[in-house]
Amino acid sequence: MKANACPDIKIFLIGNKADLENERKIPKEKAENFKNDYEFDFFMETSAKTGMNAQELFIEAANLLFQDYCKYKNVKSKKEGEHLISEHSSKPPQKKSCC
Repeated sequence: MKANACPDIKIFLIGNKADLENERKIPKEKAENFKNDYEFDFFMETSAKTGMNAQELFIEAANLLFQDYCKYKNVKSKKEGEHLISEHSSKPPQKKSCC
């Protein structure tokens, strides 16, 4: 799946209708294997009807994207010779004046 896409793309596999366990067509293990076989980044089962894992899905997606952003930011900063300011730094970033 990722072969024809940007290498940084994130692919999530979301299974809906988790509230209908007794009508399940695909076992959870098979979905997990599918995720692993196709190198998807994330799998979660949800229920739009009950709201199960709805918020958690977006939180996990945001966490994965933020982790990638931090990796990219660190690589970019090292390449450009910039110094990242630690969040524990007592010195605030200096603003550049426009004029």
